[in-house]
Amino acid sequence: MIKKHKLKLVTAFLISIMLILNTVQLKDLFALAATSPYENDKLSIYDIELLYQSRINDLFNAKLKLLSEGEKGSGIGKTPDGDECPENNYSTYCLAMTAAKEYEQFKATLVKRRQLVDIGTDANATLGEVVTKAFSKTTEIDLELARSKKALDSALANYNELRIAYPMHLQYLDLIKNLTQYNKKLTDLRKEVEKLPGKFIDASTAQCT
Repeated sequence: MIKKHKLKLVTAFLISIMLILNTVQLKDLFALAATSPYENDKLSIYDIELLYQSRINDLFNAKLKLLSEGEKGSGIGKTPDGDECPENNYSTYCLAMTAAKEYEQFKATLVKRRQLVDIGTDANATLGEVVTKAFSKTTEIDLELARSKKALDSALANYNELRIAYPMHLQYLDLIKNLTQYNKKLTDLRKEVEKLPGKFIDASTAQCT
């Protein structure tokens, strides 16, 4: 029974590896940066997904804060000449570069976890059940990677539109401020005019001649 069960596991493992290699390049299987925050055996796949979402959210919030401060703040909105992006650069290019690195670390960890999917140790499980369970879990990881990539692309596109429109928004704010001041001065002038007499004193006419 034990040998039969081991044969099931080995067969299921080989089938799973074949499914993986059909969808992932070999270089992606081990492409994990040493400083990846996702490389923690104590984290479940769900925990890794939450961590990625939290870090991406913090990244976008930090760039949006720099964008909202504009030239008056400490941020830099110009795309750098080289590949290096300082943390205070809020250009779409630098945001995309940083977010892409974050996604690649996230992806590398999930790809690695996909190879280590727990297919169970039930001695009574059939080969079909073992393969189905493994395929289901690897498929869910693939779907999560696809969803995360699509969400990241959409977020970057929206950020770029906001970055382009925001300077115009600031100009509109300045225009509204100037118009408000102009209106206030007109109001003050009208009040001063109202203090003038209805006609010239000791004059035979109220009209200027």
